[in-house]
Amino acid sequence: MAIRVLIVDTKDERSRALEEALVQAGFDVVSTVDEQDDLYTTMEALQPDAVIVDAALPSRDTLEHLGQLGRRYPKPMIMLAEEETPDLTQQATQAGVSAYVVDSINPALVRSMLNVSISSFESYRALKGELSRTQESLAQRRAIDRAKAAIMEMRGLGEDAAYQYMRKTAMNRRMTIHELAQELLSATGKKAK
Repeated sequence: MAIRVLIVDTKDERSRALEEALVQAGFDVVSTVDEQDDLYTTMEALQPDAVIVDAALPSRDTLEHLGQLGRRYPKPMIMLAEEETPDLTQQATQAGVSAYVVDSINPALVRSMLNVSISSFESYRALKGELSRTQESLAQRRAIDRAKAAIMEMRGLGEDAAYQYMRKTAMNRRMTIHELAQELLSATGKKAK
C-alpha cells in the first residue's frame, strides 16, 4: 500500500511539480491544501501518513502552526524551502519538522527523503513510547515501595513479609499490587511521588 502524503503549499505551480514528483516516486497524494486552510479538519478527515510543507520562506506563524498540528496529529513532517538559515532550521526542528530540505524536487530525492523521515519519525515515536512506559513503571515501583514501607511501619513487618502481605492481599482482592499500593497510600494520606 502506498504511503499517503498531504501537501501543504500556497503556490499551485510548486505543488503541482511536487505532486508529480511524489506520484512518480510511488506515493499517494491524498490532497494539496493551502496553509490557511483548516489543517486540523484535513488531517482528521484524510489521515495521511506524512505531511510535506512547501514554503518559499516559512514564517514563524507557519512553524508555530505546524508545531501545534504535529502535537495533535503526530506525523512525519517534511519542509521544503528555498532558503535555509540556522535559526530557521532550528525553529523547524522545534516545531516537529522531521526533515528540512532546500533543494529542487526530483522523484528519487522525494522518495528517499520521505522514507528516511518516516523511518526516523517511527523510531523517535517508539523511543518516546518506551521512555513513557519506563517512567510509568518507575512511578509504580515507587508507589509500591512507599506502601510497603507504610505496611512495615504499621504492622511491624520486615520488607519481604510486607511485600508478601501486599501480594496476597492484592490477589485476594483481584487487583494489581500497584492498585493496592495506591489505595493504601490514599488511605494513609501519603503520596506516591
